[in-house]
Amino acid sequence: MQLKLNLTATEYECIVRRAKTVGMRPTHYSRAVVLSKNAAHTVDRQAPSNADRLNYHALSRLGNNLNQIMRHLHQTGEPAPADLEPLLANIREIINRAARKWL
Repeated sequence: MQLKLNLTATEYECIVRRAKTVGMRPTHYSRAVVLSKNAAHTVDRQAPSNADRLNYHALSRLGNNLNQIMRHLHQTGEPAPADLEPLLANIREIINRAARKWL
């Protein structure tokens, strides 16, 4: 049997880093953590705040919009607008801050 998980790049890097720290492959480390009797204690059970939920949904909508923009650019062959890269840098910073808080 298999259990497939979708992870963000940040989550995956976190698992790889933790696995490397204990000298395990990421797959074996993940299995050990999930099957551990203490696995429930490794997750912060504090309910997300309303602000966290709103931020998560805002980032989700933003990601959907960026995906549509990129799909359009790839289909039409148009170059990316000049102001897109600074916007993406700001978005990456927001995502990194959120990931540090949520992970």
